[in-house]
Amino acid sequence: MAAGAVWVLLVLLGQTPLERASGLALAILGITASMRQFGYVASLAGGLTVALSPILWSQAGGAGTSPGIASALIVALLVMALGLLFLRRGFIGVGMAVSVFVLLFWRESGSGQSLRLTGLVTAWLLYLLADMILRSNPRPGIMPAQSPRPWHSLGLLFLFAIGIINDPLISLLAPAILLALFLSHAELGAGYWALAALLFAVGIMLLTRVYLLPQPPLVDIWGWRAAQRWIELGRLMVGQFSVLGIGLAVIGLARLSRWYPPLGIVTMLAYAAYIIFGLVYLGGNREILLLPLTLIQVMWMTYAVNTCGQWLNKTLDNESGLWIHLVSALYFLVPVILLHNILQS
Repeated sequence: MAAGAVWVLLVLLGQTPLERASGLALAILGITASMRQFGYVASLAGGLTVALSPILWSQAGGAGTSPGIASALIVALLVMALGLLFLRRGFIGVGMAVSVFVLLFWRESGSGQSLRLTGLVTAWLLYLLADMILRSNPRPGIMPAQSPRPWHSLGLLFLFAIGIINDPLISLLAPAILLALFLSHAELGAGYWALAALLFAVGIMLLTRVYLLPQPPLVDIWGWRAAQRWIELGRLMVGQFSVLGIGLAVIGLARLSRWYPPLGIVTMLAYAAYIIFGLVYLGGNREILLLPLTLIQVMWMTYAVNTCGQWLNKTLDNESGLWIHLVSALYFLVPVILLHNILQS
C-alpha cells in the first residue's frame, strides 16, 4: 500500500518517469517492510513519511533514464537464484550474481554513483538487518527466538556488493552489518566470511579512492572539529521533520534500546557512521548521500508512535487495541503536512 501510493504520487504529482518512480517505490517498500513489526498502521504512515521527506522527494521529476541498470539488477538476482538452486552453495551464487551485475552495470552506465540505486540498496539493507535482528532477538514474552534465514545473510552480502559497485559510501554500513551478524548468532561458514572480508576490503579501498584521493579531496578528516559543520548538519536533519521529529526519534531510540537492544545498537552504529561522514564531507549531493540518516530516523519515529500507542492502550485498559490504532492514525499527520508543503512549493 505504501509503495503503491508513493508510485502514484511520484507519477501524477511529481511527474516522475515510470522507471524512476518504480525504483523509488521499491525503496519505500523496503523501508516500510523494515518497520512492519512496529505496527501495520504506523509502518504505513512511516513509509509515506520517508517518501514525502524533502530529501527523497527531491528525486522526483526529471528526464527519463535508461532501464539498463534495473535490468542488470534483475538478471543478477536470477543468476543468484539459479546458483543457489543448482550449486547449493550460497556464497558462490552471490559471487556469480555480483560478477554478472558488474559486467552489465558498467557496460550500461560506464560509471557509478547512481543516487537512486544507492537509496534502493540502503532501504533493503536496513530491511534485512531489522528483520534478521528482530527474528533472532524478539521482545521477551512475545515470540521464541528464531535463527536467521539463509536469505538474510546472503542478501546482505549481495546488496552490499551491489552498493559498493555503485557507490562505495555503502561501506559505512559494514560495521553495522558485522555487528548484526554477531548479535543474530548467525551460523556462517568459512566461505561466507572469506567473501564478506573481501567485499569489506574492496569497499574500504574504493571509499578511499573515491572520497580521499581526488584533488582536492572530497573529505576533510578534521572537518568535524568545525562548529559550523555541526550546525549545518543539525539544520539538515531538523529540516526534514522539524524539532518535533527529532524529539520523536529520540524517544523511539530510547524505547528501542530498552525492548530491542540489538536493533537499537545496530541502527545507532549505522547512524553514527553517516553523521561522521556528514561532518567531514565537502562535495555535492550531500543531502542525498545522507539519506540513510532519514531512513533510520523514521524507523525510530515509527517505533516511538508504536510505543506511545501501547502505553496509552495499557493505561486505559483497552483489550481491543483501539488506542494503539488511534495514535498510529495520528502519525499520518506527518506525511499529510509534508504533502501540503510539497503542494505549496
